[in-house]
Amino acid sequence: MNKKMKRLLVTAVICCLGLSGGAYGVAELLGDDFGAFMPGYGAGRSSEYGSMVSSDVTDGEMQVIFLDVGQGDCTIVRTKRADMVIDCGDKGSGEQVVEYLREQGVSELKYLILTHPDADHIGGADEVIEAFDVDCVLMPDVANDTKAYTEVLEQIEEKDVEVEHPSVGDSYLLGDAMFWILCPDPELVRESDLNGSSVGIKLVHGDNSFVMCGDAETVSEQAMVERFGNALECDVLKCGHHGSSTATSAEFLKVTNPTWAVISCGKDNAYGHPHAEVIAALENDDVQIYRTDRQGTIVAVSDGKELKWSATFHGVGRQGTNQ
Repeated sequence: MNKKMKRLLVTAVICCLGLSGGAYGVAELLGDDFGAFMPGYGAGRSSEYGSMVSSDVTDGEMQVIFLDVGQGDCTIVRTKRADMVIDCGDKGSGEQVVEYLREQGVSELKYLILTHPDADHIGGADEVIEAFDVDCVLMPDVANDTKAYTEVLEQIEEKDVEVEHPSVGDSYLLGDAMFWILCPDPELVRESDLNGSSVGIKLVHGDNSFVMCGDAETVSEQAMVERFGNALECDVLKCGHHGSSTATSAEFLKVTNPTWAVISCGKDNAYGHPHAEVIAALENDDVQIYRTDRQGTIVAVSDGKELKWSATFHGVGRQGTNQ
């Protein structure tokens, strides 16, 4: 299905996220391209959900919430049986993330992915770990000599949270969705290049898919293209490094071939994110762009077949169109 046809299936909604749909089994979630990259699929922790049931998420539904945390990253993934957070913004965002999760009725997190130990991604993580029971933290095996990183480690130790350093190709179930690890390439994991150490995933729910790779830049993108090829194709691309021209390279954009792109960045930020080159490339490829600096918190809701979008800016719901 081409991008224009996909857009015709999308109904924009304003602060109304209720959808219905049937549950998706493992076979429906995988698709034809995934098996070769996921030798461990379905093993171990993937079936251990316990009591984590989200009462306000419909059966067969997945919500992907790109929380507006200014110049930082925080993505929340919700399904009926399990919730996940990817990054927690900077130190000043922790309370906001906790409050939003509580407002959504979240009580436990199956996974907390900390893509890499830069402050604008992990700064609020200690508060999230303190506030919620977290089953597992996924993070790269790199360190940072910052107070923010130290406080996250201290909170992980205090709550006795399991930590995994995922490998490329590892796969995990999240309710009736799944995700697998795209990066970092082991040869790129180094403390001298924290962006290159970013953990990236492909998230799949029925026919819908998202690629989200933290601050992974062109070198990491090239490694993903070489390893996964067309299996990187997705509906939604979260542009790497806040829309910097050091990411969303031409080849990566071609292979992922998204219909929608999401950029998380702060209004009038000092880095000039998103860079004009990235916006031009997306527009040239007919990709619909959503930006937290312009539209606030952006929500994509999947019923396994279609996506519905909404945005909330300063507490006021409005249609999430490209502005």
